[in-house]
Amino acid sequence: MSENIGLGKVLGIFGIILIGLFLVIAFRNYFSNNQVTGSVVQEVDAGSNGNSQVVELTIKNYNYFPNVLKFKKGELAKIIVDTKSVRGCFASILIPDLGIKKFVTGNDNIIEFTPTKTGTFRFSCPMGMGSGKIIVS
Repeated sequence: MSENIGLGKVLGIFGIILIGLFLVIAFRNYFSNNQVTGSVVQEVDAGSNGNSQVVELTIKNYNYFPNVLKFKKGELAKIIVDTKSVRGCFASILIPDLGIKKFVTGNDNIIEFTPTKTGTFRFSCPMGMGSGKIIVS
């Protein structure tokens, strides 16, 4: 007797493969080092508005824009996210080395922290489709 593999089984196997691939990419990006590959879209030094350093973050060419943010150690840093362009997976921003995981919304679109160490720190969405780096000097 020959057995026919049903469409449901084929779709089930395909779904399991896709979920596995997603998990591998997500874990790789979450636990990766500070290296950011790809071309730099734009580097931005944080502007100061009195007591804090401020950068506005949006999306351009399917990535965070700017994707290189520069802050000074010991000064309050604010990343204001444009939630009209930063949506979907990109609205969940991870900065593992700084202990930051934030899902931005229209009512809560500011990532605020004070850098306590110098260096280069990677940020990304959970899937790693959008990424960049923060340089603290």
